[in-house]
Amino acid sequence: MILVMDPIIWHKKQTDISRTRAKPLGADLRLLILQKMQGKPELSVLLEVFALEVEKQIDISRMLWRHETTTTLIRHGQGTDNRQCFALRYADHALGEIQYDTPYALDQDEINLLHTYHRLLAGPLFSAIEYRRIKEMAMRDHLSGLRNRSCLDQDILHAIAMSERRQVGLVLLLFDLDNFKQVNDKYGHLDGDNVIRRFSSILKQSVRTSDRCYRMGGDEFVLLLQPASEHSARKVIHRVMTRIEQDHTLRSLEIGTSIGATPYRRGDTPVSLFERADRQLYQHKRSK
Repeated sequence: MILVMDPIIWHKKQTDISRTRAKPLGADLRLLILQKMQGKPELSVLLEVFALEVEKQIDISRMLWRHETTTTLIRHGQGTDNRQCFALRYADHALGEIQYDTPYALDQDEINLLHTYHRLLAGPLFSAIEYRRIKEMAMRDHLSGLRNRSCLDQDILHAIAMSERRQVGLVLLLFDLDNFKQVNDKYGHLDGDNVIRRFSSILKQSVRTSDRCYRMGGDEFVLLLQPASEHSARKVIHRVMTRIEQDHTLRSLEIGTSIGATPYRRGDTPVSLFERADRQLYQHKRSK
């Protein structure tokens, strides 16, 4: 006699057999997991360690973390119908939320286990968020809100490497404000600071999120456009010039800008890119 099992029941049995069974975390294991996560200031490294520990107990199809305006995919699998979101906190500090997609609905034991993991994650995650915030502050110009020269020195090397390895177009735009010194001399540094802030805002509004804006110091600014071509760079320049003309404050102070633009050429270094853009900028300034 051959026993025929209903396929729906059989599928359920297979799922139950292959499913990882969650076990409570003892004190020694909690301490070990905490030690693995402590001292990981880089968020990507910390979240990877956390994910590896969770996956020892729970099958995860997809995992992501949302905090403020950013979403970080920790596991890039397919989303499922079984989705759980958990708010993370450390003392009075909100640490965003973490979302899990699993191949099955989590039971209460698994949910309780995730809460334990989250309590272990909270302290190291708070430290990593603070580390990122301080690191970003060090790379920002406080007046304009744009990235600073130190950040540019790092980013341009990465951008050149991307162009070399993947043939991704890169264009460097260099800006120098016209009549800025006269504004400082005539009206004072408060008006000069306002000019810097307004022009910085124009730059940010004129580019995509993948492009990067920098204040070199004084009234000198840089844009790194990537991916980009000379054609797309001309569109950015047009948007910048149009917004300057439409800005009542800049127009009333007779603020303009001189521009040097150059695409990346194979073999370029940061120095050669800047020298070429600088020559174009001064040609533009002298032609006015």
